[in-house]
Amino acid sequence: MKLLVLSSRPPWPPTRADQMTVERMLRFLAARGVAVDLACFVENAAEDETLRSELGSVCRQIATVRLPRWRSFASTALSLPGSAPMQVAYYRSAEMTRLVRERVAREKYDLAYVHLIRMAEYARGLPLPKVIGLQISQALNLERMVAHVGDPARRLFYHVETRKVRPYEAALCRDFDRVFLVGERDVEELRKTAPVANAVVQPHGQDVPSPARLAAARREPGAIVMSGVMATYTNVNAATWFAREIFPQIERAVPEASFWIVGRQPQREVRALARPPRVVVTGEVPDVYDWLLRAEVGVAPLRIGAGMQNKLVQAMASGLPVVATRVANEGIGAEPEAQLLLRDEPGAFAEAVIGLLHDRAARERLGGAARAFVERSWTWDANFEQQLAVFRAVAARRR
Repeated sequence: MKLLVLSSRPPWPPTRADQMTVERMLRFLAARGVAVDLACFVENAAEDETLRSELGSVCRQIATVRLPRWRSFASTALSLPGSAPMQVAYYRSAEMTRLVRERVAREKYDLAYVHLIRMAEYARGLPLPKVIGLQISQALNLERMVAHVGDPARRLFYHVETRKVRPYEAALCRDFDRVFLVGERDVEELRKTAPVANAVVQPHGQDVPSPARLAAARREPGAIVMSGVMATYTNVNAATWFAREIFPQIERAVPEASFWIVGRQPQREVRALARPPRVVVTGEVPDVYDWLLRAEVGVAPLRIGAGMQNKLVQAMASGLPVVATRVANEGIGAEPEAQLLLRDEPGAFAEAVIGLLHDRAARERLGGAARAFVERSWTWDANFEQQLAVFRAVAARRR
């Protein structure tokens, strides 16, 4: 099987969820004898060189297009009066269009896989079987941004993008043989606009610490942890909400409590939360599991988001008892009360965390169930096997 993969960002280094998903998928497919060609954008020569040095032996061919940020910002600004989503305009490139068409004409691919809405235009008209990993309903995610963002200018930006994205993402589904989404909630959101008969609920996986590493974990009393890329507004909002509305209630009940915010590129609003040793903002760390395996309780206080939340799976994989919002669990599907605790109000969220900090047996029971759930349902291979089966079925049907 010969496959063309289109990705907006280079999948190496895998510092963001979309990069990690594509990188793991490329390795999985190559290990199973699939000939994979990758086409993606890079910002500079250094990115291109790093990508090729790491994944050059995994992919049959790698083709890149240089896309400087200034050009992307200009394309985005010019798209404002039109109907195309700004995130699609950001990655608009005549050079990428030519590259994809030339490759398809020359290589006779069995299938094209497009990762995320941003790259959809490069494949919509291709004369071959094609599938797209939408992952989430962007409209759902953006609507939650509008509901919770405080800055009026940012809220207006998200409102405009929501109005562009909602009809666009539903319409493009007709041009692909299959549409992958990580959760049923995202499928439901698309169907509010148009029927999506070709949707496939297909989550991706997560790396998990080994059983030996888990057994060696030493938990610090009162330690509460949240992880994620702290440049992302969804995580900024979650961390600030927990630190300001929930953690003070926990501190009053558990004087030794501490809150660790672990993740790269913390924004100014997140850095302002730091007051060591009670609230610690780490910035980028070599291995997030070094922190997850030291804490007693994990939290995923997301009020904005859609699809699968890697941070929640990572916390559960670490054997942590987790308190999360319903938004955080939508794409995960863990069983409330049995595998994690779901709370949406600050008072109830605080009470749940306090109860766990005071009850070691409850922590061990919930954390053990969380780890077992991840081992059973959230490994990379288990989900990619299902995805590969869809790839083969689509390619065979079109042939």
